[in-house]
Amino acid sequence: MRRPLISFSLLLPCLLVAILFVPYTMNLIAHAWFGDKQFNSLVMTKLPVDGSVVSLPAEIKQYEPFTITLQLDTDKLAQRINRIVDKSPAGVSIQHIEGRVYPEMQAELTTALLSFEPHGPQPQIYTSYDETSWAWSVTPNESGRHTISIKLHLQTENEGQTGAKIVDLAEIQIFAQKNPAEWMRRYGNWLIVILLIAAGFWWKFRR
Repeated sequence: MRRPLISFSLLLPCLLVAILFVPYTMNLIAHAWFGDKQFNSLVMTKLPVDGSVVSLPAEIKQYEPFTITLQLDTDKLAQRINRIVDKSPAGVSIQHIEGRVYPEMQAELTTALLSFEPHGPQPQIYTSYDETSWAWSVTPNESGRHTISIKLHLQTENEGQTGAKIVDLAEIQIFAQKNPAEWMRRYGNWLIVILLIAAGFWWKFRR
């Protein structure tokens, strides 16, 4: 019985597919289905306000946009900051704030690895409860833990001179869960192409 001759020109591409594409594909699938340990979102305020002024969803998923809302009584916050500044001894200040703070404030969201809108300082939008409301739409394109900062742009007056001051209001730690369904929708076509290439080499080898 004659042994079938195996062409090296056919065997080499098959080996390359097995060595390069199969582990890469398995790694992508594992990356999509199995995530890191999940952590609850955490809000740490850096000014005299309660953490409840920041609202965000209990569950955050990769690729899915969510909304961060800031609900703040700027009049009360300005009064609290001014009382602290008045009672603080010389040389001691809260985030280097000096003089009087006005209730007219702007809020800005900053983060390194997340897509969000709108960018830059945002003006006040008053609600019916004498509070100011800001909102940002955030999209985590990477799973895992992320840090988000909210800053306030203050108007101050010190010894008759007005000025602007940027201070940290809150730091938010979030955890974005892996989203296998959305991952497959985005990258499933590449997986199909890889499988078709492998099947084509196999079919050609079997002829």
